[in-house]
Amino acid sequence: MSKEYCVGRVLTHLARKCQIASANALQPYNLTAAEEPFFMHILKNEGYTQEELTAHVGVDKAATARAVRSLEEKGYVTRIQDPQDKRQNRVYPTESAKEIAPMVRKELYKINLALTKSFTEEESQQIYDLLARMEETFEF
Repeated sequence: MSKEYCVGRVLTHLARKCQIASANALQPYNLTAAEEPFFMHILKNEGYTQEELTAHVGVDKAATARAVRSLEEKGYVTRIQDPQDKRQNRVYPTESAKEIAPMVRKELYKINLALTKSFTEEESQQIYDLLARMEETFEF
């Protein structure tokens, strides 16, 4: 593979641009780009454990603990001890999180539109499918 055709480099640059766009878009809601995937997963999956969040977001346990703690301090989530397993905490969105969720989704949608603005709907779906397959099969 030639230097000009380095998928990892392109993905890295694109990820940086997305992080910057996300940080700017989420700043009015007192959310960071690092907190966003947790925020969205908690909204969709009320009562997930921190371990489940770790698996779904694809980060380590320490990153999950930091993000959940920060979201809790900001008043966006609450942690409740699991009655069946006292070692586990279940994470729930607060009313504050539910109130800003539509605006956050709108901001993320705008970023997605910006990413795909030069592609047809079919091309956008193709890119998504190829990147998803790359993510699933990547091993190093």
